[in-house]
Amino acid sequence: MKRTQRFGLLLLCLVACLGMSVGDTACAEKAGAVGVRAGVGTDIEGGLAYGAQLSYTLFQGPNAFELGLAVFGGTFKEESNNGFNDYFEETNLLVIGALANYLFRYAMELDGPYFAAGIGVGAISVEWEERSPTDISLGTPTPDGGSMQSEDATAAGLILNFGIGYRLTEQFDLRAQVPTFFISGSDERDGKIIPTITLTLGFNFS
Repeated sequence: MKRTQRFGLLLLCLVACLGMSVGDTACAEKAGAVGVRAGVGTDIEGGLAYGAQLSYTLFQGPNAFELGLAVFGGTFKEESNNGFNDYFEETNLLVIGALANYLFRYAMELDGPYFAAGIGVGAISVEWEERSPTDISLGTPTPDGGSMQSEDATAAGLILNFGIGYRLTEQFDLRAQVPTFFISGSDERDGKIIPTITLTLGFNFS
């Protein structure tokens, strides 16, 4: 298991444990609620994505404002061909950040569908590797006669999030969301955009 994957799974456990510990001190009034959210998904290439969030939701009439500390991660693979050689890339991503979502039609007394739109910032750890079985110019030779190159880096990034959810009860809801990561930097492997799709289950301690 990659280092970022192990660290990401550890952080998911810590977020869940922290959510359980603060549940007893959550605000019992309808003005707001502490909650946790977690789920899994994929990216446009079929890779694995996961995420968890510890949040505080402030209810404002029929809508709500959600502030959260979030952990996202995943393994994303891509294949390409330049007309001569095949290339296989793998990116292991871990994002730790703060995310603010505005939730439309998310009042305490309402069940049914709602919509989410948000923005956030975070520190993004990236483990990147590229291999080719035929191109020998990438750097390190491989046993199959090709070559490979890799890089580990940490950069700042922007998070955009859009989602459609369904409130099952005052405490539970399901949300399908599209957190998209914009990785900053001047390197050719930075400055890239990674969209993901996740299905998450949320629980409010209210």
